[in-house]
Amino acid sequence: MVDQSAPESDLKKLFYSRPRIFADYLLTSGRLAVILLDAAGTILDCNAFFLENAGLSKKPVGRSINSFLRDGQAAAKTCRAGDCLPVKLTFDLSASLEHSLSGHLLEIDGRYVIFAHTVRLTDNELVTTLSRLTDELTDLTRELNKKNRELAAANETITRLMKTDPLTGLANRRHLSELLERELSQARRHGRPLAALMADIDHFKFINDTYGHNTGDKVLQQAAEILRDSCRTEDIVARYGGEEFFVILPNSGAAAAADCAERMRKAIAGASFTGIDRFISASFGATVFIPADTEEDFIKRADAALYEAKATGRNRVVVKAAADLPPKADQEA
Repeated sequence: MVDQSAPESDLKKLFYSRPRIFADYLLTSGRLAVILLDAAGTILDCNAFFLENAGLSKKPVGRSINSFLRDGQAAAKTCRAGDCLPVKLTFDLSASLEHSLSGHLLEIDGRYVIFAHTVRLTDNELVTTLSRLTDELTDLTRELNKKNRELAAANETITRLMKTDPLTGLANRRHLSELLERELSQARRHGRPLAALMADIDHFKFINDTYGHNTGDKVLQQAAEILRDSCRTEDIVARYGGEEFFVILPNSGAAAAADCAERMRKAIAGASFTGIDRFISASFGATVFIPADTEEDFIKRADAALYEAKATGRNRVVVKAAADLPPKADQEA
């Protein structure tokens, strides 16, 4: 029969002969958690392994050990009993299969020490944990997708607001410049015809002064709707500023532009405007694109045609080609 006492006696002798070595190991690099408590279960000190497994950056001195115990165990009561009792401390460990610390509570000189080692999950616990984490991941993914949809909707709204005139719902002047640049580029590259209209509500200042700005705003809204309804799907209607509107007509020559402007003019002249007891009309200037045109040239020629329509009696359409304008040098002079 093997004598079990001999090796135990040798171990005791070894512990007693070099206690500092063992103490340093337990406190710094040992793989055993050591926690010192008072009789009320308050943590007085702990070693590095406990901090590592608890996910703590500093010692939780003054914190009750009860917050770490599983199944509602109360360390304070077991401390007063003074027995060598089994305890289990539970932590949320994100980077390990190690689920908890399990060990014993010992009384030493009126204080209490917990010695605990790590416990790995059983197969059933692992399945349960993985299932819980999968459910949590599903919930987080669902929430993330919801937030992404909300963000996409918010970005779409912001983009739309940046490009839209808030009163009429038409493209604003900034967006008009982007759209016109695109259409001019297409016309140059593919040799496609392109026309533009500049429209202005006649005597609009009189409308504002007589009926008020709220009524004037309603006139602009109705006029914008008439212009939009008079266009094809591919045509672009924008509010240029004040009571002026700009219409881009892709794949349209001078005759088509004049027909479109006349259709719009008649629709506005024949409409009844909310809050207005007088005849409302609009003047139109039209032009067509030539390859030498810049965006400024194109707009300026439409504007010159509109100016002529206003100067020659209003409520009419004037079409101007490039040849109808003096050379740039003469204009600048």
